[in-house]
Amino acid sequence: MPGHGSKKQAQRTKGNAKPSSSSEAAKLLLEAGTAPTGFIGFGFQSGSPGYVPVSHSLDDVDSSLDSDIRMVLRKLSKRDATTKVKALQEFSSLCKEKDEECVKAVLPYWPRIYNKMTLDVDHRVREMTQTAMNTLVLRMRKNLAPHLKTLMGAWLLSQCDTYPTVATAAQQAFQTAFPPTKQTDALVFCKQESTEYLVDNILRQTPLTLSDPKTTEKEDMENKYNRVLTSSLLALRKLLTALPSDQLASLSDNMDNLLKDPKFWKHGKSQVISVRAAVYSFLAGMCQTLTGTITQHSKKVSTHILHNIDETDAVICPCLWESALSLASYIEDCWQHINIEKAFWPKLRKYLENGCHGNACLMGGDLLPFLSKVPHTLLGEGYKFYIEFFNYLKSGLSKDQVQASPSELGALVRAFFECAQFVIKSTMKSSKDDWFLEIMFSDQIMQVLHASLFESTSALHKTALYSLLGNLLTTLETSDEYTHTLSKFWSELGLSVSERLGSGLSNEERYFTDRLIQFVKCLIFPQMGNKAKTDVKMKVKFAASEVTGMEQLSINQQERRELSRGAKEFVHLVTIKSFEMAHRNRNKENLHLFAALIELLPEEKTIKDIIERCHGDVKTDQSHSSYFVFNVCLPWLHQSQELEENDSVQLISVICSFIPLLESSVIDTLLEELCKTIISFSVFYNLLSKMVQMQKQMVGIDNWLHSDSLGDKIVSVAHTVCEESLGNSDEDRIQQGWDILTLVLSTGIDRVKPATVHGILQTIHKSLADLELNKDIQQADLAVKFVAKATTSFFLHLKDAGMVHAGENLLVSLFSICVDQSFQLQDSTRQEAEIAWTSGIASVVMETGGFLQEGSVLYRFKDVIHKQLLRTETMDLFQCLFHSTEKLMGVIKGSLPHEDETEENPVVSVFLSELFVKTQPTLTKAMAEYCLVSGRLSYLNFPAMSDSSFSLNQMLYTTLFNVQLLLTSDCCFDNQELLLTVLQSVALVRVYQDMEKRLLVRFADTVKGIETLEEKTKSLVLGMSHEKRTALINYSLDRCKDDGSLSLSLSEVLPEVLSDSENRVNVSSLIERFSELDEHSIQTLQTIAQHLDIAGLMTLTEVMVARIISCDVETVMSANGGISALCVLNAALRSKANEEMAELGTSVLTQIMTWKDQMDDLLLCECNLTDADGVKVLANVEIVRFLQRAVQYFPEKLSDKVWDFILCTAVSLIQTVSESESQLMTSVPVQVFTLSVCLLVSEVAHTIEDLSPVQQDICPKNLATEWEEFFSEGIFSSLLPVFHGLTSKLRKKPLRGVLDCLIRGVTSAASYCPKQQVIGHKLPAYLIADQSSPLPDTLQSLLNHMTPCLMFPHRSVQLAAYHILKRVAPELPTYDKEEATDVEGEEEQNSRSPPVSLIQVIRNKHSTTLSTVLLDLNVDQKFIVEPFSEIFQHVLAYLLSWKLLLTSFHHSPAELRSKYAAYLQEHGCLSQLMSVIFRLMPEVPINKDKSNIFEKPFSLQALGEPSAFEICELACSVYKDALKTTPALVRLWWKDQDRKSVSYVDKFTSKYVSPVLCTEEISSLDAIDKKDVNFTVKTRPSTREVVAIHTLEEVCIEVVITLPQNYPLGNITVSSEKKVGVTAQQWDKWLLQLNIFLQHQNGSIMDGLRIWRRNIDKRFEGVDDCMICFSVLHGTNFQLPRLSCKTCKKKFHSACLYKWFQTSHNSTCPLCRNLF
Repeated sequence: MPGHGSKKQAQRTKGNAKPSSSSEAAKLLLEAGTAPTGFIGFGFQSGSPGYVPVSHSLDDVDSSLDSDIRMVLRKLSKRDATTKVKALQEFSSLCKEKDEECVKAVLPYWPRIYNKMTLDVDHRVREMTQTAMNTLVLRMRKNLAPHLKTLMGAWLLSQCDTYPTVATAAQQAFQTAFPPTKQTDALVFCKQESTEYLVDNILRQTPLTLSDPKTTEKEDMENKYNRVLTSSLLALRKLLTALPSDQLASLSDNMDNLLKDPKFWKHGKSQVISVRAAVYSFLAGMCQTLTGTITQHSKKVSTHILHNIDETDAVICPCLWESALSLASYIEDCWQHINIEKAFWPKLRKYLENGCHGNACLMGGDLLPFLSKVPHTLLGEGYKFYIEFFNYLKSGLSKDQVQASPSELGALVRAFFECAQFVIKSTMKSSKDDWFLEIMFSDQIMQVLHASLFESTSALHKTALYSLLGNLLTTLETSDEYTHTLSKFWSELGLSVSERLGSGLSNEERYFTDRLIQFVKCLIFPQMGNKAKTDVKMKVKFAASEVTGMEQLSINQQERRELSRGAKEFVHLVTIKSFEMAHRNRNKENLHLFAALIELLPEEKTIKDIIERCHGDVKTDQSHSSYFVFNVCLPWLHQSQELEENDSVQLISVICSFIPLLESSVIDTLLEELCKTIISFSVFYNLLSKMVQMQKQMVGIDNWLHSDSLGDKIVSVAHTVCEESLGNSDEDRIQQGWDILTLVLSTGIDRVKPATVHGILQTIHKSLADLELNKDIQQADLAVKFVAKATTSFFLHLKDAGMVHAGENLLVSLFSICVDQSFQLQDSTRQEAEIAWTSGIASVVMETGGFLQEGSVLYRFKDVIHKQLLRTETMDLFQCLFHSTEKLMGVIKGSLPHEDETEENPVVSVFLSELFVKTQPTLTKAMAEYCLVSGRLSYLNFPAMSDSSFSLNQMLYTTLFNVQLLLTSDCCFDNQELLLTVLQSVALVRVYQDMEKRLLVRFADTVKGIETLEEKTKSLVLGMSHEKRTALINYSLDRCKDDGSLSLSLSEVLPEVLSDSENRVNVSSLIERFSELDEHSIQTLQTIAQHLDIAGLMTLTEVMVARIISCDVETVMSANGGISALCVLNAALRSKANEEMAELGTSVLTQIMTWKDQMDDLLLCECNLTDADGVKVLANVEIVRFLQRAVQYFPEKLSDKVWDFILCTAVSLIQTVSESESQLMTSVPVQVFTLSVCLLVSEVAHTIEDLSPVQQDICPKNLATEWEEFFSEGIFSSLLPVFHGLTSKLRKKPLRGVLDCLIRGVTSAASYCPKQQVIGHKLPAYLIADQSSPLPDTLQSLLNHMTPCLMFPHRSVQLAAYHILKRVAPELPTYDKEEATDVEGEEEQNSRSPPVSLIQVIRNKHSTTLSTVLLDLNVDQKFIVEPFSEIFQHVLAYLLSWKLLLTSFHHSPAELRSKYAAYLQEHGCLSQLMSVIFRLMPEVPINKDKSNIFEKPFSLQALGEPSAFEICELACSVYKDALKTTPALVRLWWKDQDRKSVSYVDKFTSKYVSPVLCTEEISSLDAIDKKDVNFTVKTRPSTREVVAIHTLEEVCIEVVITLPQNYPLGNITVSSEKKVGVTAQQWDKWLLQLNIFLQHQNGSIMDGLRIWRRNIDKRFEGVDDCMICFSVLHGTNFQLPRLSCKTCKKKFHSACLYKWFQTSHNSTCPLCRNLF
């Protein structure tokens, strides 16, 4: 039986009558008569809506209930919340899907389910229940009425659910069921049942009755009970407040019983916050609705509410204060039932003193209505209660936590002044007590105001305090009753402020003046401070968009309030005092205060008093304002400038405030004087901005703004600012200067003198020109940023068309710097500059209509773009430049009118055509020679053009620019010459890319640019219509008649398959058009041939073959002769050779043989090409290319005679190559000739050696023998020295273009050099001093020549060297074995180096560096080797060397393999290989054909192109070879790795390699010789088992070898069932030896079996075992025991004896213990 805590129950036993399900249990109870048969519910009263009649079980329900719905109702009885949620979702869906009768049948069962689900613990279930209810009522509508009384209680409860989404869903369902007009009726209908249900929840339910204790956690039970209790209280209030007043009387008894119940009042003291809050809320509702009932219990209600007035919780507080207000409003005698002195007042006092405990925002507005209901005599006679109330409220304002919260402080301040205003007005209305009024102002309001002004830490000034105070004072000033009190208030305030000002203000006391200014502003403009300032944000604006204080005041002039007499006297007093202190003590803070106040109230009386205090009673004709400005402010300003004080800005503000009060005659004089006096940029900007705003108000200001003196001043500012912007000056000062210039440029030409604007623009342009000329990169960002702002302001506010040209030079310079990426501008600066020149160009185009002529701004922009394009070297620079070009075009288009939306404006079209870069792309001599060598184009004579230079970047980016412009143009396909030029440029870029692909790999950005160009060109061509593309093709064909190289562009525009059906080009007419086969026609037809379909190609082939066959020997070499047709035919064969073309090809071969018979010197056989005619050389090249095509495409069609001709020709031509070798590096004719001959040799060798063994009928039967015995020797005896000489000369020369093609052709042929020719090579002897080698000199010389080629910086040379060395690699161990036999008598070696030349490559510094770099990666991380990179060369050399080494290792005898293995183990070579190889192999070794890489033999051809994937394939091949050849070494490495690497290697090998190796291993065992009757091997592939049977006279040994799933990493299992003729001990010993041989030998299973058999044979031949390992053959090196003890004569293996000496620490014999 399971334990107490087990969830599983015991197995049911036979006879156990316990039901297996709840439904069965119910059925059993019914049959026994013990089950309840009436109602199922959760209450105790029969009248409770929780009791819902249902049938005894869902199995017995009415058959009308739909089966799907019945299943859902079953699920709702489950305990799991997720199950219930899904069931309710299904129920909702069924309610929508089923017909009305099916849904109606559910209604009798729904109330019980609904009442239960609304109380569920999980909120998801409750929410989904309401959603289901919504769906149901939407479907049933009035059919729900009979069940409404049983539903309404739970429905109201859910609408007050504590989880918001549940309550929202319930309210939504209720609104769906009843429209607003019917909701009250529904509640009235169900009021009694709902009330009983809710009261029952409040008074009678407990956590145990609401939940099942057996299935519910205690915590969940408590939470559920508290939630239901809270919701019930809130629902009861909701019901009471929703019912009409005439319907409430029937519920009085219920409510009375509720209030009488002690349990209700116990809930009011609950520890659960939500319950207490709900009780207060319910009591508030009761007070508002059932006042009579609540009055009967007023004592309990009053004490419960008012004695807990200090609740601090934010949830309870609003409910409590609502109940308190309701109580005080509806129950007048509530104050008689409470203890005011001991219970109510101390708690209220504490509440106020602590700033409402952080709840002021929630209930601050309740203080005033509550205070209005409290009698002022609450604490005794008089107004003691009010005074105490305000004292403690004022104390709460000063609390740190209140001061730290702007919202809390603002709410308390508002409550303070609302209460103060109420108390003041109410007391004056009732008693008119001046004493109390003075106390309120002096002790309460004044102290709060003082704190806001004088206390530095106070935050009261951030609230609406000053506005609230201003409103209060304004309200009181309307009545004469408050005159004396208010006068006294202003007087006291003025004295305190004056005293503070008189004591002197420091810089740290700036807060005081700021608050005082704010206070005065709020008195004048009461709306300013209505919202509390919670934060101050600094904003930076352009001068044009700034709004100064004066302007703000003028805007709000209509809101200005006239100050009272006392307020004016207060402001007057403060103004006079601040001026005195500022003037006398040069106090900056007082000056700031004076400037602000005089600006707010510039009254003549104030000025008069100021003058009297400074100069006495002055009698003059001047006004007081004029005297003050000229005799007070100006001298003060002079002095301030001389002393470099910071109060000049404030003085300017003061002076500007008085300008409207001055006579117009003196304004000009004042402004001229200020213009001369002001030195500071910030001060001058302040003056200028104020004058611009006041310009329209006064004529004198307008005259000054148009004066020469101001213009000269501003231009001098421009000079200064531009010079300092390019230097290392103060940035703030520069910013101030640019603000002045921006202000002037933004005001418009009507505001200032035009010459001033011209002067500014010229000065700025000159500075930009100097910046561009000197390339001052460091200062560019700052200067451009300021210039951009000024330029933007000028053009955005431009009103006079005549001023447009003034800014053109500035625009061009700004654009030049913006597109020049050498200026390291920040992104924000560049964006601002772009905004500036775009807005400028828009203005220019709109004003001039985009007038285009030489020297216009648009043409100058075009020149800037072209100039910058020539300097572009990266794609990023190009993208930025083209983005600016697109932006320019967009601005021009957007600024010009559009008559027809489908057509571009002519100005746009003309400017676009000017933007195109006009180039004449032509082939250079090097490119033409490359096209000739690579077979792209054929020539009748070698190109004789001059060798001009070719700039790839210039060609690439200009072409890309043109292509992208074409893509953006609406009429891009009309200019065919431009399109042809672009396509030819693209073709030349492709040619150059092929020429320099080894170089371009280092320039990733250029490669990216070429890819982008190809992509854009493809989009351009595909975007052409059928007619446009056909017209372009025909135009290109016409041009190709004069220049055949233009045919390269045809490849860009022709479709991949060109046929007559496309109606583009008629092939017959095309051939007729180019019937005269000159050089241009040949090149055109060669290009077109690549795009023809089979039918078109056949037509072209037939015509060319006919011309060849009809050509006589005299016209073979002439233009339009046989060779010309052969050039085109070669291109056709290269495209798509088929059976019909093969038949035609044989006739061409016959014709060539005829030509050869008739013209002995047709082929350049066995001669030197130094003086050969170029036409003849090229004719030979085309003939050789055709022979290569014939061997490649239709070898089975070639007769013996033709094969003899081809092979004899190849031998003869190779001799010509050999004789011309001296010219191979310099002569293009020799290079082209050599390449074509080598490609022919390569194709012939590939066909005979690779294809003929697989395809029997591809060659004549005796061809392979003739090739091996005669032709190969004649070819390769000359070709191998050519290969060696060429690689020696090219080792340090860049391989590109023609040389790249040449080296690939030569190496491709050399890689087929047969074994006998490699061994008998005629290369010069090359032996290295101190190089001890067992190899013959010829073989060692070959290794010394070829192994360095493995490291050659060209893939094809590396592969050719590999193929040559691969042919002799199996022979190398033979000589090592002979040397080992020779030195057998000497001291034995345990390890031996494999071929030294290969080891040097494997262990050179590059390989070591490679392994070091790759070891930084995890074993499961892959390293991608990019082709043409230097690391590609080293990785390829490393892997090829290992393949050669493993090949040599595989052909070594067992003894030698053990020594090789020991060497590799000692030097860590194989460990390094494994570490490297797993970083190179792909994670999923799958070929392009989705096959496993390890399943197919891997071969590399020298002629191919390098790729990253071939390194992955090569790495896989090396890993497979290593597992087959050196499994023991790989196993040792694997076991030595960390856990993660072991796991990865194991999974990789098991999944991809082991199945292949097992299959190959078992297949090789099936293929061994079966003639040995004493030793037989059988295989079982399905179980990976090998059975070996060895029979010796009377002994029969049968063993079963099982390969592991991760073979060869895992352990091989050796077992046996038949033991005949030997003892068990001997048998176990032989099995152990076989296991050791298989685990430790580096070879195949068969190699291990042979060693094991040899060990047994030696045992039976009488050879003694080694007395240490008890084996005849050693387990790792497979040697016999050779070293014998001189005393006991026993023999031991040398390795065993060495280990014995090492571990025993002495040199005695293991048997006799004598010294050895």
